[in-house]
Amino acid sequence: MADELARYLAEESRRLEETRDRLIEASRLAIKHSKNAIYAAIREDLEAADGELEEAWRAVAEVQGLIGEAPELCGEEIAQVAEGETVEAQIVVRFVRGEALPHPHELPRRVGFFAYVHGLFDATGELLRASTERLIKGDLAFAERAQGAIERIYLLGLELNLKRFDLRRKLDYVGGNLQKLTEFRFLASKKC
Repeated sequence: MADELARYLAEESRRLEETRDRLIEASRLAIKHSKNAIYAAIREDLEAADGELEEAWRAVAEVQGLIGEAPELCGEEIAQVAEGETVEAQIVVRFVRGEALPHPHELPRRVGFFAYVHGLFDATGELLRASTERLIKGDLAFAERAQGAIERIYLLGLELNLKRFDLRRKLDYVGGNLQKLTEFRFLASKKC
């Protein structure tokens, strides 16, 4: 009986470790493709951004499938980060394309609430970066639209009355991005 238990525990441990390794690899792929999608969108290469975004969502689907096979792994932080990064990329690519911020139900896959909110808040940094690139080129309209989106995200965050420290800290980050973009737009308008 004890040998049977030992065998079972050893096999289960090995199975979970192998699944965890696959989960980590798929999460890393989602993060990599998400960043590539964001960089392509900032370069205004939407074809490349779409391809990278598709790969990111494919990796998220794999991550979610692995968690479905081994629910014990649902607390793996890298899996939550992968979802959040992919949401961030989706928001940035859509914004650069001229589309509105996506509702969670409009995403290609269902993600957790906290992954969505992290992605939403983190997207403001990339919108600031994209706006800076556009301001250098004299595109004040893009920066104005981005400022409106960041302001909306900030106000949404304030309405949530966040209790979690990580989300409150992210909301401060959003506020900082809003302030920076406001200043950058002011300086750019004075140069014109």
